[in-house]
Amino acid sequence: MVIIEVHLAPGKKSFELSEEIIAETKAQVMTHAEAAGVGFEGLPPPPAGREVRYVAVRDTDSRWILNSLEANPDVGSFKMHNVD
Repeated sequence: MVIIEVHLAPGKKSFELSEEIIAETKAQVMTHAEAAGVGFEGLPPPPAGREVRYVAVRDTDSRWILNSLEANPDVGSFKMHNVD
């Protein structure tokens, strides 16, 4: 499993993954608090004044998510974290 840390573009409050991607990958999009609540306490806190979301997905499906994020104008940057 991987967690993709998604930093939203300035002024953006959310981003969308398509229904198809969610259905096919079973990806879960969470805030920092939601991620910590389901056991991902070690994630870095969001920088002050920036919106960050975390996407949990199987490693085998991560490329699909990353391609979607690259094309999304609401996304400023992202980092992938491997989870054991």
